[in-house]
Amino acid sequence: MDEIAQYWLVLKRRWLPASLVLALTTALVTFWTLQQVEIFQSKGQVILKKTNRTSALLSSATNAAGGGVGELDGLTGSTPVNTQAEILKSLTTINGVLKELSEGKYKNRPERKRLEKFIAKSDTFVQQLKVSSIKNTDILEVTFQDPSKELARDVVEKIMEVYIRDDQKNQRREAEAARKFVAQELPRIEGEVKASENDLRLFKEQYNVVDLPTESVKAVETITNLNKEITSASAQLAAETSRLEGLKALFGGRDAQATIQSGLVSESPGLQKSLKELQEIEAKIAIEKTRFSDNDPSILNLKEKRQALVEILQKRFKQSLVGDKQFQGKIVELQPSGIQGNLIADFAKSEAQRTSLQKQISALVYVVDAYKQRMNALPKLEQQQNALGRKVETTRTNYKTLLSKLQEIEIAENQTLGNSRIQTHAELPQEALSPKKAQNIAIGGFLGLFLGAATAFLLDGTDKRIKTSEEAKNLLPGYPILGQIPVFEKMRQLPKLGKGSPRTPGQLVLTGMTTGIEGESFRMLQTNLQFLNADDSLKVVVVSSSQAGEGKSTVAANLALAVAELGKKVLLVDADMRKPAQHLIWRQSNYEGLSNVLSGQCDQKAATHEIQPNLYLMTAGVVPPNPVILIDSVQMSTLIGQWSQDYGLVIIDAPPLTVAADAAILGTQAGGLVFVLRPGIADKESVDYAQEIVNQSKLKVLGMVLNGVDLDKQSRYNHYYYSSQTARSEEGNVGSKLLTGTTTNRTR
Repeated sequence: MDEIAQYWLVLKRRWLPASLVLALTTALVTFWTLQQVEIFQSKGQVILKKTNRTSALLSSATNAAGGGVGELDGLTGSTPVNTQAEILKSLTTINGVLKELSEGKYKNRPERKRLEKFIAKSDTFVQQLKVSSIKNTDILEVTFQDPSKELARDVVEKIMEVYIRDDQKNQRREAEAARKFVAQELPRIEGEVKASENDLRLFKEQYNVVDLPTESVKAVETITNLNKEITSASAQLAAETSRLEGLKALFGGRDAQATIQSGLVSESPGLQKSLKELQEIEAKIAIEKTRFSDNDPSILNLKEKRQALVEILQKRFKQSLVGDKQFQGKIVELQPSGIQGNLIADFAKSEAQRTSLQKQISALVYVVDAYKQRMNALPKLEQQQNALGRKVETTRTNYKTLLSKLQEIEIAENQTLGNSRIQTHAELPQEALSPKKAQNIAIGGFLGLFLGAATAFLLDGTDKRIKTSEEAKNLLPGYPILGQIPVFEKMRQLPKLGKGSPRTPGQLVLTGMTTGIEGESFRMLQTNLQFLNADDSLKVVVVSSSQAGEGKSTVAANLALAVAELGKKVLLVDADMRKPAQHLIWRQSNYEGLSNVLSGQCDQKAATHEIQPNLYLMTAGVVPPNPVILIDSVQMSTLIGQWSQDYGLVIIDAPPLTVAADAAILGTQAGGLVFVLRPGIADKESVDYAQEIVNQSKLKVLGMVLNGVDLDKQSRYNHYYYSSQTARSEEGNVGSKLLTGTTTNRTR
């Protein structure tokens, strides 16, 4: 609430510029609105079919032929509805519309000139035309704005008419192009069908392909059976090999060929006879070696016979059933019958059986490898066959599709249906789209309020002056408030002076207004000072301010009157020799005053005048060339000491603190300083500078008097009580607070 109250105070302070900005803004917006040309808007709607029969036929036919010409669908990222919207407001459509309107209905009407301008500069027309799609629909909305109601309607209607007409022509052209395209593509597709069928036939002949899936199944079954036979033969081979090894062990580990050869030798009578002879010679050689050496003729003769028998034996052996192989076994005697003969027969049979099984297994393995190679080739062959089959099927399907679509395209070519139709016709607008006068003026008012308030706050923010008593208190928190003097509503009019005297309105409020709020404020100031002077030690008070125009002279004069009312002898001294004011307030001459006394031109009594009972005045006197020399003199100190003895209270009206050093000098010689501050006049920089001077001079500040306070703007001081009892109670309370504050200040 406090912030709102502060904002309201700012607006009240700056009401004049804020009001001017409000009035000017509203007037400008109103004037601008009234100067605007009325614009009317008409609109119509066109609905687009989701599927166009001609385009669909064209798309199917071209796709079947392997192309994509004539498709209605947009590219990636585009929207068919938006594409049609751009076509609808294209230059081709716009130029056709403008030409038909200018040469038709508006040929002899004033609107024709505007149509001709549109033809010359189509950008202007496009700015007034708007084509948009309604969300989640296939409807395009066409709007046009123009000062002419009828032209706005006719433009929208003509645009939709031209667009639909052109769309129908385009559909017929697309159907015609599709028919020609299909007629040209049919022979080529037929040739592709024949070529693909021939490729499939040659493939089957080359690779002996009948039914690859069936062949694959049969091959798997055959390989499985062959593997079973190989397994069985391998088992038999292992058994025969084991049996053969057993027989071989019976014959001393000889191999099969040597054993068989030995058996054949034992069965041949000739071989047996030769073997006996050989054995006899071998026996003789062994006997003779015991008697003779190896080189003995008899032994050599026996060896020659043995060699001859061996050759005869080899020759006969070759003539046997064994073949032309050399005899590799030992020459032993074998019986042609008995167990040994049977074992030799079994041995030979087992060897033959084992050899047969080995050859059988090798043959089966070869066949399995052949089948596996065929199996490995089947997937690739099947893939090639499928590819050729798909090609045949595709070309056949395309050919059938083209044949069926050709007749449908011929039918569509003779139709007049388009891809769109008018959903809502344009109507004559009844109200202007712009300007909206009432709305614009209301907006202008709101804008004016905003700009006015902004101006007020801007001016208030850039104004460095202290605006309220609250700001003054926050700026000088160490100075107690001795009183708040309101703005004077009435002023005492003193008699005019003699001829040649200066004339100015008086600013005395106490005389004749003992019950007014202004008088009560000065009496409260006097009471607060009285509480500060409870021990009668305060004899001299200096009244000053931060800068000129804050009313320090008025405060000093009325404070002197308030003290004099109580019967106390008061001397009011105007020590502002640069810009004296007390002689003007009291309508007194200024020929003799303080400057004359300090310079020795007259005595004190001659310069002091009793202007009211108990109230004496010493004006500033003639303005000296350098007032500070007179203020900072022994004579001034002597005068102050004398005044302290002769009067109950001396009030010195001193220059502002920031103007000259007079106030600081007088403050050090007096009992204290009363600082006058007027909101709206004093600024923060001057007050800060004045406070710095006070601190540097170590002046005793009795308190602060807020002068020219607008009580209507400060709710805290809105109500005063004028009865003497209530006034005394208020004065006593304030005085007690100030006394407490002063005591604390003195202690510090």
